[in-house]
Amino acid sequence: MFLVVAFIALFLIISATSKKLVCKSNEGNITIMYNDKTISGYTANGLSYDLDGQKKYAEEIGIDAYIEEFSTMFSNKTAGSCSKE
Repeated sequence: MFLVVAFIALFLIISATSKKLVCKSNEGNITIMYNDKTISGYTANGLSYDLDGQKKYAEEIGIDAYIEEFSTMFSNKTAGSCSKE
């Protein structure tokens, strides 16, 4: 029980203190939480996301370039779009 509460608290703190890229489409939705250096978490509905692999890639190319590239890729591969929050 304690671990569940701790996980929820950690998720809420990360969510509240992170920038967000919110992507929505008919295929599914994903919100990527990030800071100036790395991806800090995500939520997804109907889509899969490899957090470890994407986090490593974002650190290699830079978080700003990653966010731009992910937005473009999402728009090109789905009928949806992304916005920064």
